Amino acid sequence: VNVLTGRASWRFETAAPVRSTPFVTNEAVFAGCESGDFYCVDFGGELKWRFKAKLAVTSSPWVEEGVVYFGSLDSSFYALDTRAGWAIWRFRMGKGSIVSPCLAEGLIFTGSADGHIYAIDARTSREAWRFRTEHQVSGSPIIYKDSLYCGTADGILYCLEYRTGRLRWKFSSQGPITGAPLVYNDIVYMGSADHFLYALLA
Repeated sequence: VNVLTGRASWRFETAAPVRSTPFVTNEAVFAGCESGDFYCVDFGGELKWRFKAKLAVTSSPWVEEGVVYFGSLDSSFYALDTRAGWAIWRFRMGKGSIVSPCLAEGLIFTGSADGHIYAIDARTSREAWRFRTEHQVSGSPIIYKDSLYCGTADGILYCLEYRTGRLRWKFSSQGPITGAPLVYNDIVYMGSADHFLYALLA
């Protein structure tokens, strides 16, 4: 959509509803949908390639150094080549994921309905560590300084040392956390389904 006029420059039809935020690079737009199809579309709205996961892709992707990363409800976390769309690797989790990943220092971080937060080597797909939470991981992780922050369906926000997965602290709200927190000036801001917005010391 043109930001000055509000008119559509183009539109691209997907096989099912798109439930996540696309990732835009200098070359293309990347997004998945509920059918499991994951698309790479150029700036003219033309399909460059399509990849098919077995179940829905509702997490937002992350693109870094020619690789696009995303999770799926098929219990897999994928790394695809951004130019051709072929799978570089696939990491198996215990259950599906709706979590949007983030990346720092060669580690890609995600979470799953199996209750784990994962750190995966972005190059080799080897598991660096996993942290067991008390419920499904429903919020997306972020990295701030040397910490990872991520929320779960039972309302807990976890702060982990992102290189090791060691727990630093956790905070309990009274409702599921489904979004990603934000950190500004060493304060962590997060929302919860308990109808409250929280500000916590990072």
